[in-house]
Amino acid sequence: MLDWRITLLHWITVARGRQFRPGASVAQVRAGYAELNRRFGMPPVAQVQTSVLTFPARDGARLSAHLHRPDGLATPSSVLLFFHGGGWVIGDVPSYDHLTRYFAHAARLAVISVEYRLGPEHRFPVAFEDGFDALGWLQREAPALGLDPRRIAVGGDSAGGGIAATLSAFAVAGGLARPAYQLLIYPPLDATERFPSRRAFDKGAMLTPQLRTWFMQNFFRSKADASNPWLRQIDAPDPGLLPPTYLLAAGYDALVDEGRYYADRLRSAGVPVVYDVRPTLAHGFVNFPRIVPEARRALGAAASALRGALPQS
Repeated sequence: MLDWRITLLHWITVARGRQFRPGASVAQVRAGYAELNRRFGMPPVAQVQTSVLTFPARDGARLSAHLHRPDGLATPSSVLLFFHGGGWVIGDVPSYDHLTRYFAHAARLAVISVEYRLGPEHRFPVAFEDGFDALGWLQREAPALGLDPRRIAVGGDSAGGGIAATLSAFAVAGGLARPAYQLLIYPPLDATERFPSRRAFDKGAMLTPQLRTWFMQNFFRSKADASNPWLRQIDAPDPGLLPPTYLLAAGYDALVDEGRYYADRLRSAGVPVVYDVRPTLAHGFVNFPRIVPEARRALGAAASALRGALPQS
């Protein structure tokens, strides 16, 4: 049974008109999403130092990122390159600091949270190109930042998890080293809507068909983008070459089937995979750990897995 707190929060935000309401502007939805994260996200973690970095994108733009280091972290340290959720249209790094600082503290590693560009201002494939540019920059600059380029994990929730999975699948083809690990939280891994759970969770859920359509209208250039390999990570070539993976899933989620299929495909190819599905949680639970105990437990399990996979040398 779905945790009642998530259902209540969903309908409160809809009623307030700040998020997910049909006809809402992009600015309204972004404001509502940021408010959810600030009010209901992971409680602040004090024992982490945060700095702002910038790095170049391929088109000459300068992109920003937050670097979080837990107090007392030895160098060179492992690092998680993290991409926030929000359908490639909403979300930002500051409102996700509660989560990325938590991962830094609980997993005992550095976390770099990337402010990749969003639609509709920057449509596909810009967000994914920004991800590749962030990974390439980090691989080059890791030693200067006190980070270990051999122990770079990629991760993210929802849309950000999709970016992370694309980096793992196509880094080598882009002339980059493959990440050492991936932490994927209910990622979209197939934009073609072919899996049954995409149709099963159509009412009372956070990621409804209407919301997915809104995201795609604001992110895709055309419907043809749904067939791009970067948005069909589930069919990525050479699955046996993908890095060890922790996939944290929600049972009440339109994306649960494709996550399970992806985990099974990697496992069958010999990749170490942990598929951790939380049946009482819905898509978006990383935004509610302050008031949803099972969400806190799920994120704690993910942090423990990350710490075990990339221990300090």
